[in-house]
Amino acid sequence: MSCLFSFKFLFAIIGWRIGRGWGLFFGFLLGAYIDSMFRRPTIHFTYRTGPSDDFSDYTHRQQQWQPYVDVTLQEAYRTLGLPLTATDDQVRQAYRELALRYHPDRVSSQDPTAKAQAQKKFREVTEARDTILRARNHPH
Repeated sequence: MSCLFSFKFLFAIIGWRIGRGWGLFFGFLLGAYIDSMFRRPTIHFTYRTGPSDDFSDYTHRQQQWQPYVDVTLQEAYRTLGLPLTATDDQVRQAYRELALRYHPDRVSSQDPTAKAQAQKKFREVTEARDTILRARNHPH
């Protein structure tokens, strides 16, 4: 609202007529509250220049897009060190070997950092096996 037509000044004048100083003060507060209820939101536009706003290579980037591939499944195969064509038996055998190597009980005699790293790697190996078998709809 413009300064000339504002409820805070209107109510301040009415408050001054009714109660002088305090009336002016409370009239101004009441008018400011009413003004805030009717205020329109302000929209701010910002203009940026630079490579972030340049959409000239959009079609080029669009041509480079690949179809959706489950990256977690590829990471699971990579964690177990297997090709994507591995059989269920190869998955289970690779899991057994890595689980024996990184099992936390096997490194319990070493320092705590080695044990924490082994626990982390063991969790990764177990999650990789579960991800592969879940993708193949096999029970664990």
